Amino acid sequence: MRSFICLLASGLMALFFAVQSFAGEIRVGFHTQCPVGTHQCGARGCCALSERCSWDGYCIPLGGIYCGGGRSCPVGQYCTDGGTRCEAHGASKCTSGLVCPPGTKCSATGACIPKARTDCRNGSACPVGTTCLPTGGCTRPGEFLCETGSQCRPGFKCSLIRGCVPQNAVDCGYGKWCKPGQLCLKDGACSSIGATRCQGGTLCELGFTCQSNGTCLPTPPKQEGD
Repeated sequence: MRSFICLLASGLMALFFAVQSFAGEIRVGFHTQCPVGTHQCGARGCCALSERCSWDGYCIPLGGIYCGGGRSCPVGQYCTDGGTRCEAHGASKCTSGLVCPPGTKCSATGACIPKARTDCRNGSACPVGTTCLPTGGCTRPGEFLCETGSQCRPGFKCSLIRGCVPQNAVDCGYGKWCKPGQLCLKDGACSSIGATRCQGGTLCELGFTCQSNGTCLPTPPKQEGD
């Protein structure tokens, strides 16, 4: 009788181990013997040889980053939001919650714009070579914006009140100008080159000198030794 019981126990044990063998895995007791080409990961997991095993028994893909809880990010990405999401390296998260991919940046409004563009803080993004306009939009390529709101092209400068004048010109305001050495006149004309304006407003031509009474007298010739 005792022999029969031992034989029955042996048969049941063999049946138990047979049932535990499935899908290429052989479970010995409560542990797993992984198939060829894999390695043990945790108490019951098997990972490919190219994968790593996490501290809590999950397989991590080749080159991946483990985020925890069985979640991993692929090569070139990293874990965000407590390991629940993956983002590409170089990505940035805006205050709006939007994540901008590499090559872009967050605008003041929380949108994504190309890094090469200028954030105008009014919803516009101007390309290289342009400037933001206060009313929205961008200047024409190569031009710059004056404080008066005028747009000037290269080689020009901002004129008083508004407009643009050549870089080396004498600015008369409102986009009017005179040549170097000339004076701006009230009627919009220009004086002759070398003229002088006296304190009272009198204009003395080249070769004349302003007097204290506001008149013009010929400039005396220089004496030797002066």
